[in-house]
Amino acid sequence: MTLGERIKSCRQKAGLSQEKLAELAGVSRQAVTKWEAGQSAPSTENLLKLAGIFGTTAGLLLAPEDEERPSVAAELFRLQKEEEEKQRAAKRRRLKENTLAAALAAAGYLAVYLAGRIIWCSGPEASITGWLFSAKPSGEHSYLYGWLLSSGLFWWAMAITVIPALFGKRGFSCAAFAGFVLGLLLGIAFGPNPEGAAYGHGDYGWAVWGGSFLLSIAAGVVTECCRSRSRRRSESQ
Repeated sequence: MTLGERIKSCRQKAGLSQEKLAELAGVSRQAVTKWEAGQSAPSTENLLKLAGIFGTTAGLLLAPEDEERPSVAAELFRLQKEEEEKQRAAKRRRLKENTLAAALAAAGYLAVYLAGRIIWCSGPEASITGWLFSAKPSGEHSYLYGWLLSSGLFWWAMAITVIPALFGKRGFSCAAFAGFVLGLLLGIAFGPNPEGAAYGHGDYGWAVWGGSFLLSIAAGVVTECCRSRSRRRSESQ
């Protein structure tokens, strides 16, 4: 008799439905269905819960009737080791995915930085180092790009986008980067105003960019809240 068959047998002997067993064990009915069908196995914690519900022991649930007790302990040890290895593998996978997401976000900002340098900082007299780090943006539509660099907001926005990605907040990072780029484009397109404007020195691109970036941060927070709820629902199944 398999573990799934034994769980089903004990449940039926106890007069419990799958829904009631799931409620008592604190899992979803789909989880109980998968256990009984042999599609998945309960964790060590859930196995102990089931033993308590059925009034038996985890060893009796795991071992065939003719199996000796030393093999029961070995099976429990094997299950525990498998669970620990799954957790370690999942942790390594998340670290790799988070590092890649952060690298992509940083690459996106560097691409915007270089594009701005090519468009607004070109000059035959400038050295490569001067062009990359010292040349001042000039020319039409260069105000917002130059303001982001001179104020340091370009790099602050980059940090706000990249650092959360390292901790798995990829939805937030995507929203923040999209807001940065969209705000930059909209600010360049709709920011310029006639000279003599009350604020912005004749260009409201800073306000357009700031509004877009702040909205993207709010959207990123909402996205992460939705992802967290989705993960909790999937883990309970």
